[in-house]
Amino acid sequence: MISDSKVIKLLEQLTNGEIEELKPVFNPKSAKCVDYPLADKILTQSNSYTLHLLEDLTRLGYLTKKFYDKIMYCPVCNSTDIRYSTYCPNCGSGHILHSIVIEHPSCGYLGIEKEFTNENGHKCPKCHKELNLIGSDYNSPGYYYKCYDCGELVITPVEKWHCRQCATVFGKEEIRELCLYSYRISEEKKDKLHLERIPKNRVAELLIRDGYEVQGSFKITGRSGAEHEIDLLATKHSGPFEHRIVVGFASAEHEVDSEEVIKLYAKAYDVNAQDIIMIALPRLSPDANHFAQHYRIRVFEAEDLDKIETAFNHIHT
Repeated sequence: MISDSKVIKLLEQLTNGEIEELKPVFNPKSAKCVDYPLADKILTQSNSYTLHLLEDLTRLGYLTKKFYDKIMYCPVCNSTDIRYSTYCPNCGSGHILHSIVIEHPSCGYLGIEKEFTNENGHKCPKCHKELNLIGSDYNSPGYYYKCYDCGELVITPVEKWHCRQCATVFGKEEIRELCLYSYRISEEKKDKLHLERIPKNRVAELLIRDGYEVQGSFKITGRSGAEHEIDLLATKHSGPFEHRIVVGFASAEHEVDSEEVIKLYAKAYDVNAQDIIMIALPRLSPDANHFAQHYRIRVFEAEDLDKIETAFNHIHT
């Protein structure tokens, strides 16, 4: 999995800060109702593949997963365009409002505050006694719901949700909830990944310093008409002459095989490159090394990374 060039590209961009965080986007049309657009764009795979990959990379310690948001949505059409409403448990009416309640212990009347309020303060609407001191003349038990159709006072109304998209009405126990998570590069793995992937930045800097115009992850059409994606393409013009260098990056769990070397040579030859450089991590296999020598490809393995700058001084147009 980590040898996949697109997975490496994703981890590289998370490591070097091009992508700070993979943020989720709620998508009612996808299987899991969540997309990661930046990851999907790099991986160019299905949404399902991306979700499984992010979980696998988290399990392997490359990514850290963090709660991002919680979405509530319709159980029928998955729309988030839903509204909450309350109903009277006695008559079923929706004409019910949340109000503070006053109780008059002397006569036992319980009602909403505005029934007790007049221009002088508070007065019981049942016995008409003036109420001046809370806790002595009257009490306030808190908030109740009053139904303006049947007059019922209730503490707990019936709760329902309405979907504006499909017009479904459903109870709170039916509402769907989805926790969304964002992903970042693991700090524990970041240093290691940075060590492994920093050659790309270092090589680009060295080429730019030497007067080359450098393009990363560049797509170019070769002489054969085939389109190639080049990790780094460096070009320098000197009068009517052009010197072109193709740099390829490959990694594997143990050894980079000969297929990677052959593919890099084929790309470089097709785009008319005069020099080819390969960064192979951790190393090339013996067969791959044989092909690299045959094709005159400059190879840097993990143990050679500190020699890149010195070696680049010997590249001439």
